[in-house]
Amino acid sequence: MAPKNSLANVLIVDDEIGPRESLRMILKPHYNIFAAENGNSAIQLLRQTEMDVVTLDIRMPGMSGIDTLKEIRLLDPDVMVIIITGYGTLKSAIEAIRYGVFDYIPKPFNVPEIMCIIEKSIQRRKLNLKIKNMLSQRSDPSGMQDAPMDSDLLFPKEMKGFTNFGNGEGGASENQNCLEFSKVLAFTLEEKDPYTSGHSERVCYYSDFITKRLMLNPKDRNEIRVASYLHDIGKIGISNRFINKKGTLSSTEWAIIKQHTRKSIELLIPLNLSPDILSYIHHHHERFDGTGYPDGLSEDKIPLGARIIAIADAYDSMTSDRPYRKPLLNGEAKGELIKYAGKQFDPQLVSIFLDILKEMEEVFLIKDHVGAPSVSF
Repeated sequence: MAPKNSLANVLIVDDEIGPRESLRMILKPHYNIFAAENGNSAIQLLRQTEMDVVTLDIRMPGMSGIDTLKEIRLLDPDVMVIIITGYGTLKSAIEAIRYGVFDYIPKPFNVPEIMCIIEKSIQRRKLNLKIKNMLSQRSDPSGMQDAPMDSDLLFPKEMKGFTNFGNGEGGASENQNCLEFSKVLAFTLEEKDPYTSGHSERVCYYSDFITKRLMLNPKDRNEIRVASYLHDIGKIGISNRFINKKGTLSSTEWAIIKQHTRKSIELLIPLNLSPDILSYIHHHHERFDGTGYPDGLSEDKIPLGARIIAIADAYDSMTSDRPYRKPLLNGEAKGELIKYAGKQFDPQLVSIFLDILKEMEEVFLIKDHVGAPSVSF
């Protein structure tokens, strides 16, 4: 049974008593604290008590942190999970994103930082549950996939108070609210499909590395983040029998799937997002040589944000499991990007992204011996 007070429940999972007790003492005045020394104990506690937040170590004896995370998601898709580890790899970071981790931070942790992250995660959980409740009340009982979609279904009038974000000209607070809402919406719509779970989060993760390297201003970076989270939202109006079909699509089926970019814009118009965000979403399937869709744009006529998302989207799709194929190895996926640079993808951006991946792999390899780098989602 959960405690009767109104404090949030936080579960600390760490096999090392020092970090576990330090975090418990820091958080105890503010939350209901539970502790577990391994993954199995954590799962047992989660079966008995509803948690708001779980802090989770990666390297533990027995059940690893990633395996524990997978079990947690089966028990409670809404609990916020924060990875706190002294050992991190690029693979573990991407796996963490795949299973909806809120943040991924190194040991030794900074006390003000961890307090801020936990409080933000609790607020995110409240927003998650609010949006999910509203969507469930308005959604088709068969699962929305074959239902005619309109903006009132996805964004009911009850949500108007926190979905009117202006035209991207607001202050930092408005932009952050827009980003947070986009994250929650993408997570909510993806969580029931094992093949797309975490996809938008990872596309944003890769895209953001490119925007940093290009030294884009904060407003442009934020708009690309929002577009990354929402780039495939139109697929909720297309049947999964087309999207997850094993085998070759017919010309009719392919034409149906290609409609998802148009459907995305139709669904997002009520949010009053900036024209740039909508443009990035609308054009992320254009090809550099002009043979893409929906408008056959080429080269720099394709908006920069769309060209960035196209690379991040393709790389994540290639390295993720799909019903119609197994994931490509990292080297194979990079080879495909090189092969289609100048055809499907902006060659300059491909070069930048490949350099970033190489640097990320080297950083994680070094940090695996001295502590995990901070990864913000």
